[in-house]
Amino acid sequence: MREEIRLGNEAMARNDIETAKQYFQQILVTDGTPLQKRIAANRLREIQEQTAVRLNPAPVKSRERRKTAGDKKTAGEEIPHKVIRPPDKPIVVIRKH
Repeated sequence: MREEIRLGNEAMARNDIETAKQYFQQILVTDGTPLQKRIAANRLREIQEQTAVRLNPAPVKSRERRKTAGDKKTAGEEIPHKVIRPPDKPIVVIRKH
């Protein structure tokens, strides 16, 4: 294996993306075997994909509440609540059998 590929792989393992790019680009510019150039091109493509994912993360969908049969109101429409107060003087009824 070529020295630049090894150094580029080590730089990627350390998350040193710029150094890894330089090593892989150097292989493409200099004389190398077709296999070495293909390896370098693939590694550069991987680096490009990783940076694209870091810069543009996937959008997160907001969670919505499930609709139930009791949810009949439409957008903007509210259901009024009835307030029931206990009487001021409750009447107690006692029945004898």
